[in-house]
Amino acid sequence: MSVCGRQTALHKKSWAVIDRPYSLGCATVGALYERPRCIFCAKPRQTDHPGATASIKLSRHPSSARRGILVVVLVLACCSPPRTKRESPGPPQRIVSVVPTVTETLFALGLGETIVAVGDYDHFPPEVEHKPRIGGLINPNVEKIIELHPDLVISYGSQDVLSERLQSLGVQVFPFRHGNVEQTLRFILDLGRRVGTEDRAEQLVAGIRHSFDEVRAVATANRPKVFLVHDRAGGTLGSFYTIGSRAFQHDLIEIAGGLNVFGEVDVETFQPSLEEVIRRKPDIILETLSPPADPQEVEQRKRDWERLGLPRERIYIEEETYLLVPGPRFGLAAHRISEIVRGIR
Repeated sequence: MSVCGRQTALHKKSWAVIDRPYSLGCATVGALYERPRCIFCAKPRQTDHPGATASIKLSRHPSSARRGILVVVLVLACCSPPRTKRESPGPPQRIVSVVPTVTETLFALGLGETIVAVGDYDHFPPEVEHKPRIGGLINPNVEKIIELHPDLVISYGSQDVLSERLQSLGVQVFPFRHGNVEQTLRFILDLGRRVGTEDRAEQLVAGIRHSFDEVRAVATANRPKVFLVHDRAGGTLGSFYTIGSRAFQHDLIEIAGGLNVFGEVDVETFQPSLEEVIRRKPDIILETLSPPADPQEVEQRKRDWERLGLPRERIYIEEETYLLVPGPRFGLAAHRISEIVRGIR
């Protein structure tokens, strides 16, 4: 095939693309050249001259060749699929937290100002009370969350419907799942990495572990059996919950030198019968309440448990949220349980 024949084949392929542009850029280039010209000889394109001989050289039409080459470059540039660079998300600036543990942790990491809304049950630290509320575990207000334009929502791992709805709208979701002490500490580190405060998260976890070491150092050889109670109606011993080996309180009792009276039960929380509690003969009863607790209610609850024959001084009614919410105040919780185990009021 002659040079011009090869040229003809080439410009047919090139202008076939321009004649059928699939993007605005290609259509624009095609519109600039209504009469297609050969990129080598700058003559109008011929469709019926197969086998034509090469009589024109590139050097005779330098400006036309350059113009033709420019057209090809433009075509390739506008018709090539765009390359998008995927960048990892940076530290979030507008965070919604539905989980008390996470809200408390974010404040401990110095990110209180980035929190634009919290859950209905978030009460620590005190600054949380000034934040908008967006529901809780079973009643998250999706519309309100969306109106806040968050770049990160931290929800319970069990809130699948909420997570799917937010992710379908392009909102990043970071799930939290309840667990024991070690799982919670790992979550704090993961959260620190996600929100751009990895160093502070590591310092926070190191401080908690140091508190555990202090508590273990003062533990006594005698290990009393501790029965931890929550969610009991005052005035009755008919219905209540306790903890198994998967609860973070179980680990704190062990760290403090005590024994969880239901420590062999492989669950986080469950309802035991009163008969089973009596059979296990706990040495200490530790009942947790959400603050604030009325002094008369506390007194009534102590009288309820005295019916089991335990000395009054071994019955503790505690209203500290750090015994209910895992997280940055693990150290405080371990120290308080240590005092209870050692009989310090």
